[in-house]
Amino acid sequence: MADFNQAIEKTLVNEGGYINDPLDAGGKTKFGISKRSYPDVDIKNLTVDGAKSIYKKDYWDKLKQSL
Repeated sequence: MADFNQAIEKTLVNEGGYINDPLDAGGKTKFGISKRSYPDVDIKNLTVDGAKSIYKKDYWDKLKQSL
């Protein structure tokens, strides 16, 4: 079975720090978390732990529930 901690570490290697590229459809993004998807999150000040929490709740746990 996959391990969240291993998966998130690999994800965060590829999803870097704060980006606000006007050509990026996601707009303001940090750790792969976009302001457009999470309008109530302070993206610029998002911590690694905050990003991990979002990934776990909204992606990892939901995927496990659908299996």
